[in-house]
Amino acid sequence: MTVRRRHQLALLALLAAPLCGLRAFAALGGDAVSVAADANELGATVATTPMQRYELMTISADNGLRLREYATLGGQVFAVTWQGPFEPDLRRLLGAQYPAYTRAVAALQRPGLQRSLRIVLPTLVVDLAGHLRAYSGRAYLPSLVPAGVTPAQLH
Repeated sequence: MTVRRRHQLALLALLAAPLCGLRAFAALGGDAVSVAADANELGATVATTPMQRYELMTISADNGLRLREYATLGGQVFAVTWQGPFEPDLRRLLGAQYPAYTRAVAALQRPGLQRSLRIVLPTLVVDLAGHLRAYSGRAYLPSLVPAGVTPAQLH
């Protein structure tokens, strides 16, 4: 799929979002076309940056939340990062991986209030950090990260 075609599909999704009631973020493993719906939901703008091995879509909302969604050249979301005054809806961001994430959190030996959390599973990595009005995090699917891209590049 060409970049122009992806942008046309993203615009179509943006225009159709109010009609369809779309309220989901481009979940990990999902289609990058839904990024436009994410921006519409947040009342935000999207800036797309084509990289050599992936495409970076940055959603900036007036409320201070910034989401970065990383998609393969084939259009599949392999990572999501966020920064802002509140934590985004992880159920939506993690998509089908959310149950595995919640099981991993429940299995922690020292549950409670923590300023940072790292969950590493074979299929999912989630890093969370923050405190009141300063949250950040990232989640990625190791199996979908393009060759030559390191987790350190996902910020």
